[in-house]
Amino acid sequence: MKDKILEVRNLTTRFHMVNQEVTAVESLSFDLSAHEILAMIGESGSGKSVTNLSIMQLIDEPGKIDPDSQILFKDGDKFIDLNKLTEKEMERIRGDRISMIFQEPSASFNPLFRLGHQVGESLRLHGQSTKEEAYQEALKLLEQVHIPNSRMRAQDYPFQMSGGMLQRMMIAQALACHPDILIADEPTTALDVTTQAQILGLLKEKQKETGMSVIFITHDLALVEDFCDRIMILYAGSLMEEGAAKDVISSPMHPYTQDLLRSIPKPGMFKAQDKLFAIPGKVPDPGEKITGCPYAKRCSRCTAECLASKPQIAEKDGRKVRCFHAYS
Repeated sequence: MKDKILEVRNLTTRFHMVNQEVTAVESLSFDLSAHEILAMIGESGSGKSVTNLSIMQLIDEPGKIDPDSQILFKDGDKFIDLNKLTEKEMERIRGDRISMIFQEPSASFNPLFRLGHQVGESLRLHGQSTKEEAYQEALKLLEQVHIPNSRMRAQDYPFQMSGGMLQRMMIAQALACHPDILIADEPTTALDVTTQAQILGLLKEKQKETGMSVIFITHDLALVEDFCDRIMILYAGSLMEEGAAKDVISSPMHPYTQDLLRSIPKPGMFKAQDKLFAIPGKVPDPGEKITGCPYAKRCSRCTAECLASKPQIAEKDGRKVRCFHAYS
């Protein structure tokens, strides 16, 4: 078994609003191994981004990570709890040991500065290079992420880049300090299918070259079958299913995972006059208090037991599933 590089234990993140308390992530536990690509999948509102912003300690008020939550990151021969670090201590890890590609690259770059200098900024912030050395390293990074005419494009401002090229710039920026963990938050959203494939290929290429671990966040199961080693399915801030990617795709155990797979368009389905399956209902309101299974009201296998109490996670043969009927 590969060495673990990250252990998350009972992560709970809440947002204290004026009239209510919203629990975005509830008692979530998972591990990330060295050199592993872990996919975190679920609909919008399932807690994927909040989970990873919690790992990065980027939850702002009115959000708060429960003090009993543990985010254990391997630092040399020991694990340190990121949830116990001061902001100053976290700044030494964020962007250096753990990097993140955010959902909207156009909103992640400063529109007033040239991209080449922004890509090399983390090298300067972490004291690894002078301003000129950082810029030269940035040029190398742009070549590595296959940006044509990299020396010229480094002089561009963000608005001069297409969505795909700007996403490559973000990947270059995230890889600048050779992180141990790269968090990619829906890096292919709003890109065309060809560009999506290029970005996934680039991430896979850099992961193999550097040996880093990757947490890949997406709502699209169709993207990850050949890309990730393991899959986590989240719903309403809770873990629904977890297992090796090939196992989850070929034999999904949770009804939510099964429904997500059924809703993926398949070649030729419309010629056969099949209707594209749509999951009934909607994701629960974040402030809604749920006593039973979070997915119960949308599930075709729902029973009185599902509505009355929340199932615990059952483990078998390396798989995890939160469902009363998974092994029935």
